[in-house]
Parts: sequence; C-alpha cells; structure tokens
Amino acid sequence: MEHSQQMAFVYAEQGNHQLDAGGSIEDLETAEGTAVGAEVQHRHSAVDGASSFWETRLDRPGSGMSDPYAPTIFESEVLVDIPSDPLAVFVLVFVPPGGETSVHTPPGTEFIYQRGGHIHYQNEIIGTKRLSPGDAEGIPPETSVQKRNPYKEPAAFLSWFLVDPELPFASPAVFSDPGRGINLALMENGASISGVSSNFGGGADDSAFGTSNALDGDPAIEWSSAGDGDHAWIEVKLAEVTRIRSVGFWTRTMGNSAQVRSFQVTTYDGEVHGPFAVDDATTVYYFDTNLEAKRLKFKVLETSGGNTGALEIEVSGGAVR
Repeated sequence: MEHSQQMAFVYAEQGNHQLDAGGSIEDLETAEGTAVGAEVQHRHSAVDGASSFWETRLDRPGSGMSDPYAPTIFESEVLVDIPSDPLAVFVLVFVPPGGETSVHTPPGTEFIYQRGGHIHYQNEIIGTKRLSPGDAEGIPPETSVQKRNPYKEPAAFLSWFLVDPELPFASPAVFSDPGRGINLALMENGASISGVSSNFGGGADDSAFGTSNALDGDPAIEWSSAGDGDHAWIEVKLAEVTRIRSVGFWTRTMGNSAQVRSFQVTTYDGEVHGPFAVDDATTVYYFDTNLEAKRLKFKVLETSGGNTGALEIEVSGGAVR
C-alpha cells in the first residue's frame, strides 16, 4: 500500500512490517513504531507473512483515509495547544485489574484510544468517564489526568503525546475541587438507604446488586432493580438536613435495556425537582439544585426498560445550621 498524507504515526500491531518513506527503509517488528513526515510518499509492505498496523494521522477534521484496505477506525476531537517543535511519543499501556496510573499532567496534548477492557478515565475537564474498546479521549497540556481499572479483566489503551521535550514527561498532580465538595450520599459520610422499589433477585440492600452499591463511591458495582423499568426508585437519607447544591446520577445499562434517560428528585415534604436528563451511561451527570432536605427520593422517569438502576448517586451541599 502506497500513499502520502499529513504527518502520521505508524505502529506495527502484528507481524513484521516494512516502511519505505521516500527511499528510507525501516523494518518494524510487532509493537514497534515510527513517524512519517507530512506529504512524504511512503509504502507499507508485509515481511514474512501478513502484517496489520495502525497509521495515526494528524490532519484536518474529516480527512479520512481513501484507501479501501485502510478503513478509518476513529477520529479524535481537534487537538489544541500543541507545543512548538513537539516530541511525538506513542505508548501502549496495560492496566491490570485494580491497577491505576498516578495522577499526572503531560507537557503537551495527549490522545488515548481504548484497545481492550474498560477503564475509568478522569481528567480535570470532563471529570470521570468509563472508556470501553473503541472509545477515544484527548486533553490539552498541563491537565491533571488518571486512568483506573476497577474491573476484574485487564485493560489496555494506546496513548499518543505531542509534548515539549524540555519539560518533565508526567509531572505529579492532584485533582482540584470542582466546586461540589464531598459526596454526602456516600455511606462513609453517614448516608443510608431508607427505601427502594426493588433489588435484583429480591436481594438485600447489601447484596450483589443491592442499593448500597449506589452509595459506595465505586462505579465498578451497581444497584439493579428487579425489572422495574420506568418505575424504579431509591430513597437516600443523608446524615443531617442539608442545603443541597447539586445531585449526580450515573445510570447502569445493559446495552439495549436498563438505561435511565431521565429522573426526578422528591424531598420528604413532597417538593419535586427535575426532570433531569441523562445523556448516556459513560459517566456521572451532575445537576445544579437549590433545595433543603435530609431525605431524597430519586425516581426514574424515562428509561429503555428492564433492570434499571444506578452505578452511583451523589449529593453535595452543606449542613443547615
């Protein structure tokens, strides 16, 4: 296969691969990579058997590959704040079950593509999002980021960096307070369950799919109702009467079913807030509120039916004195 394009990374995924870039020939074994300059005519060849490879281009939006043997797998958001004279770094990262990276900031634009398994991807801009195979995300320089694998299966992602070579590659960092404060709906912060429509299998609140899973701060486990669909609800009792500034909801999903699309919140006095729309099941969605309560009933309104429930429910605010 022979072509030219904007600057690109070439990564030999499987099998030996030969790259002839303007007469400069380079042999790449499995898991080796290199870069090709802009508008350089180059040829890809298999050596001693078939070769599959990635070619990641830095190009204008909408500039897909024209070769029918090289379908476009993903297209990122537009990368911003690329350093002048950047160093290009390409990394394949494996995250074992329970593993995580440190919280760090790259000195240039980072872009990742999820290859296998699932991770929780947190950065200072979007918060926390679950990435599955085929998902992609990117961040500008000096943005705090961390990748975690709370699941039982290993995970792997490809990571591209365009960095300033004069700066440290991954500086230690922390996540700043996004303004919501601590999650008052955590059981460790005194919250409890005062009612629920049902738990899957008729289990108790602390069962495998019980309501306690929505108040534990761990999105790897979840509350599932027993087929309640649009009629699922859960009532949370906080440690004290609270002026609530925001609520958060992370819906569970089973693909074609069990996904919450909207919900409402009702106080013990019958005051109703919402509806609040939930776009998808990839992350927790937050909604600003201004209410005073100790007990909150989260009632789903529109769903895809089935065993609806939640990975996490969050409440933030301050005590009423």
